[in-house]
Amino acid sequence: MEKPREFRVLRSRATETHKTLRDEIMAALESIIFDSYQNSFTIRADFEAAFAAEVQQQHAVAVHSGTVGLFLALRACGIGPGDEVITVGNSDISTTGAISQIGGVPVLCDVFSSDYTINTDRVESLVTDKTRALLPVDMHGHPANVKALRPIADRYNLMIVEDAALAAGAIDYGLPVGAFADVTMFSFSAFKPLGSSGNGAVLVTNDEEICDKLRLLAGYGHDPVRKDVKAGYQNYIEEGYNVPLDGLEAAVLSVKLPYLKEWTGKRRAIVAALEAGLADTAARTPVFRAESLPTFRSYAICVDHQFDIYHGLRDAGIEAAISYAPPIYQYSVYAGMFPNCDSLTVTERLGKEIVNLPITPELTSDDVDYMIEVTRKLLNNG
Repeated sequence: MEKPREFRVLRSRATETHKTLRDEIMAALESIIFDSYQNSFTIRADFEAAFAAEVQQQHAVAVHSGTVGLFLALRACGIGPGDEVITVGNSDISTTGAISQIGGVPVLCDVFSSDYTINTDRVESLVTDKTRALLPVDMHGHPANVKALRPIADRYNLMIVEDAALAAGAIDYGLPVGAFADVTMFSFSAFKPLGSSGNGAVLVTNDEEICDKLRLLAGYGHDPVRKDVKAGYQNYIEEGYNVPLDGLEAAVLSVKLPYLKEWTGKRRAIVAALEAGLADTAARTPVFRAESLPTFRSYAICVDHQFDIYHGLRDAGIEAAISYAPPIYQYSVYAGMFPNCDSLTVTERLGKEIVNLPITPELTSDDVDYMIEVTRKLLNNG
């Protein structure tokens, strides 16, 4: 078996942060592991309340993963078989998979070349009498312009489910991302801006009815009221799923959440240094709307000779990635499914040019300088 490569600049150094928070994390886990598992319910509920407050939403439902979260969000919004959902083709398969797995039909919209998010100028032309929802994605932590989508959604009576899996900590129009959607999903898996020790996600909404539906679906469809149910008996009013966020993950996230703003600031500072360091090179860097304050799961630059740059970075000890390439519609599972893919010219180009540089709050100035030096050298050689 090949020995895993050792990188000088890693995509995530969360374990370093976990070590600095060891005492807090162990104290949070202790009541679940060494006292009563029932404590996990309280810990999860406390985390949901804290996260809802962090993103200025009224309700939060924590679930097992982002993939599950999108699936439940669509179901809670009444999306079902035959319903069309407009989304993007440069995201993770979780986005389109959630739509397909409820029987819906994903319809792909092209994206802006500036920040890689859904092209809001093209969305309305894709609306048909079968369209029921919009699913914008905050790519790489860049907020999609959901505020611009809201009038379109209201005009055609559509729901907005925002995929903010990569965007915990991002701000748009002065508000945390999710402010203009009906329901928003944030993911907490290891490489995310607020990463847990495993899988996890949370769905936030200001709609109490949607929240109740989400909680019902995430809890097996079990009747929460239990009116007229005999003691010891069960009653299920939906075919739901057993997918709440594990209490152990909720405990870890509860410790880390208060540091999110600080870590987001560090991510932005690292990106500012990279942007300045690559300013006079052939790298094409993202450009953001004035209202938008991204967080950064990575720094997604566009380059010629994508694979040369990617392999060159990794050979130099920088754990670069090529995220969300090729576009979704090129996956074997979707062969022939998207007849309009010829119109996705920006999506197509980005898939051939994107290279993701590591961004994690633990990076030192020496790490950042080294990334700039290596990237510049590769671009000049290219």
